[in-house]
Amino acid sequence: MNDEYLDFFVDVSQPLVANTLPPWIIGIIDDEPLVHEATLFALAEIEIEGRKLQFVSAYSGQKGFSLIQQYPDMAVVLLDVVMECEDSGLQLVDRIRNELNNHYLQIILRTGQPGDIPEEEIITRYEINAYKTKNELTRSQLFTTIASALRSYQLLTTIESSRNGLRQIIEASGSFLQERSVNDFSRGVLSQFKQLFAVAERSVFCATTQPLNGPVSVSDSYQRVVLVAASDSLTHFINRDIKQLDDEIFDTVALILASKQHRFEDDFSGLYLSTPSGWEGVIVTEQRVIISETSDELLKIFCMNVALGLENAKYFTYLNKAAYKDELTGLNNRVGFIEEAGLKLQSKRIDQALYLLDIDYFHQVITSLGYEFGNKILKKLASTLKHLFSSETVFGRLHSDVFAILVPGFEMSAREVAAKCSRPMVIEGQSIRMGLTVGMSITADEAGYIDDISVLIRRSEMALHVAKDHKRGAGESFDASYEVESYQSMMILSDFREGLARDEFFLVLQPKVDVNNQQVIGFEALIRWLHPEKGVVPPGAFIPSVEKSGMYYELDLYVAKALCQLLNHYPQIDVPVSFNISANSLNHDSFVGELKAVFIEHEIEASRVEIEVTENALIHSEQAVARIKELYTAGFKIGLDDFGAGFSSLAYLLRLPLHTIKIDQSFVVDIVEQPKSYILLEGILSIISKLNKEIVVEGVETEKQRDLLITLGVRVVQGFLFYKPLPVTEALELLKAEKG
Repeated sequence: MNDEYLDFFVDVSQPLVANTLPPWIIGIIDDEPLVHEATLFALAEIEIEGRKLQFVSAYSGQKGFSLIQQYPDMAVVLLDVVMECEDSGLQLVDRIRNELNNHYLQIILRTGQPGDIPEEEIITRYEINAYKTKNELTRSQLFTTIASALRSYQLLTTIESSRNGLRQIIEASGSFLQERSVNDFSRGVLSQFKQLFAVAERSVFCATTQPLNGPVSVSDSYQRVVLVAASDSLTHFINRDIKQLDDEIFDTVALILASKQHRFEDDFSGLYLSTPSGWEGVIVTEQRVIISETSDELLKIFCMNVALGLENAKYFTYLNKAAYKDELTGLNNRVGFIEEAGLKLQSKRIDQALYLLDIDYFHQVITSLGYEFGNKILKKLASTLKHLFSSETVFGRLHSDVFAILVPGFEMSAREVAAKCSRPMVIEGQSIRMGLTVGMSITADEAGYIDDISVLIRRSEMALHVAKDHKRGAGESFDASYEVESYQSMMILSDFREGLARDEFFLVLQPKVDVNNQQVIGFEALIRWLHPEKGVVPPGAFIPSVEKSGMYYELDLYVAKALCQLLNHYPQIDVPVSFNISANSLNHDSFVGELKAVFIEHEIEASRVEIEVTENALIHSEQAVARIKELYTAGFKIGLDDFGAGFSSLAYLLRLPLHTIKIDQSFVVDIVEQPKSYILLEGILSIISKLNKEIVVEGVETEKQRDLLITLGVRVVQGFLFYKPLPVTEALELLKAEKG
C-alpha cells in the first residue's frame, strides 16, 4: 500500500471515532456474482477516514441505474463495462453524468478483457475516474484505488458544501442585512445559524445595549445584555436583561461574553460576535456543533456577516430613535411627531385639534439663567403636557421651545390651552411661571376632513406666528386668510432682512490644517444666525430661501464686511481666511465693484483672503467666469470649492485663475473601504498637483482617512477629525497656543 494513503486508512482495531460517522457508500455493478463476493471479502473490515465501507450491489446496467438513484450519496461505483450488452457500462455512465447530473460519484470501470477499454475521448467526456482490468485489482491495488476515489469524492463534495454554505450565507445576508429592527435581524440570523450548522436544540441570540466605541444614548446609558432572538420556548423573554432570567442557557451566554471567544463543548456551542463599534453578541445552542475545516471557514464568514449586520441594525435603531425622538424630553421630535400624528389622523377620522405651544421669551431665559436651566424648563413642560392631556394625545417637541400636541376633539381654544398649560413650575426650588403662546388648527375644513399632518402643522405655525406678533401669552386659531404663500415667504425674508439689520449674523471659523505638523494654516469663514427667538438657526434653514429669493447677494456682501471687521479687530489672525460666494452674486453686475469697495473701506488687502466658488456657480455662466477673472485681477485668491460634487469639468482648472482646489468630501468618505475611490482620488490629486494648484481636502473625519490622504501626498485638510467650525475666540486661542 502506498505511503500517501496511510493517513487515510484507519484499521478497525483503532476505534477512535468508529460508528460515529455514516459509512461510505460503495456501489458494485457487475453481472458476475464472484466479483461482488471478492470485492466484499477484500474490503470487509476497512475504515477510511473513520468511516466504514457500505457496499450495495446491482447485476445489470438498468438495475445499477436504479441503485444509484436509491443512493444519491454513493461515493464510488465499481462498474463493469460489459454486462447485458457490450456497452452497458458506458451507457450507465452517460445516464449518471447527463440524466442524473451527478458529477461527484467516482466511477471506476472494470472489465475482464483489456481489449474492452474505451477510447480516451470517452473516458474524458464521461469523467471516468479510473479504468482497471479485473485481474489488475489485487487487494492492495483495490485499497489504493478506492482510497484515491474517496479522497476525490470528499474533495468535490467539500467544495460543493462550501459553495452551498457560502451561497446560503450570501443569500441570507442579502435578506437579513436589510432588516432594520435588531429583533427582526436577530431572528433571521438565528434561523440561518440553525440551518447552516444543522442545529435542532434550543438556541438564543443575545446582544449588548451599548457599544464600547460608538454612540451612547443619554436616556439609556446603562450597559445591559438582552435577549434579541430565541427558540419558540424562550420567545417570551425577548428584550429582557439576561441577568433577570433564570435559565442555564443565559449563564452560558454570560460565560461566552466573559471569555470573548467561541466555545464548542459536548452540551453546548456558542459564538462570540463583536462589531466594529464594540457592540457584542452571543449565539448559544444547547448542542455540540461539529466544526470541520470547511465549516470553520464558513463560520468565520457567517460571524463576519452577522457582526456587520448587527452593527447595521444597532445603528439603525439608534439613528431611528435619534431621528424620531427628542433626547431631552423623551417626546417625539418633529419627524417622529409627523409620523405618529399622521398615522393617527388617517386611522381615526374624528375631529382633532393640533396645538403648537411656544414658550415666551425663552431665549432671554437661557441668556439669563443658562442652557441647563432652560433644559429643565423644557423637560418640566413636557411632563406637564403629558399629565394634562389623555393618553390618546400625540406629543412632540418640534424645535427649540415649540411643542406640538394632537388632541382628539377640540373643546378648548388656543387661548384656553395656553392658560391651562401656563402653570407655575418648581425648578431648583424656585417657582416659575412661563408664558405660552399657542397656535392651533383643526381637522374639520370646508373642503372636508384634513388627514395630512403637514397641512395642520403649517396652519398651526401660521396661527402661532400671528399670535406671537399680536397675542403673545395667549393663542390664535388658524384662519384661511393666513394660508397665502406669499405671506409665509414674506415672513422668512422679513426675518432675514431684520437679522441683517440687527447684526444677528456672525462668523465662525473652521481651521484648515497641515497634516504634517498639525498646524493651522488657514480658516474658512462660515455664516451663522443667532435668532432672538429661535436661537441658532442652522444655515440649511434659511440659506435655501435666501438663495431662492435672490437675496444671497446681500448676504455675501454682509459676510465680506463681517470678515473685514474681524480681520481688523483681530490682527493676530495672520493666516489666510476663505469665504464662499454664491452664483447669484457672480451674476450680479455690481458685485465685484462693491466687494472691492468693502475691502478698500476696511483697508484689508485682497490677498489676505481667498474667495471660494462652487462648480455649480460656473455652469452655463460665462458671466460668472468673467467675474472670477475680475476678482483675480483685483488681487483676490480664487478657490474652487466642492470640486467633484457637481458638474465637474477639468476645463475649469485651465480656464480659471485658480489658486486652490478644494476636493469635495464625497471623494473621502469611501477611500478606506473602496479601493476604486482611492484610485480615483489619487488620479485627481495627481492631475491637480501637476497644474501647481494648492489642494485642500475637506470632510476628513477619521484617522484612517487622514493616513491614506498623507500617503497620497495631501498636505492641507479640513474636517471634523481636526476641528469643527469654531467661535472666533476659540480660533484665536488656537492660533495663540500654536505660537506658544
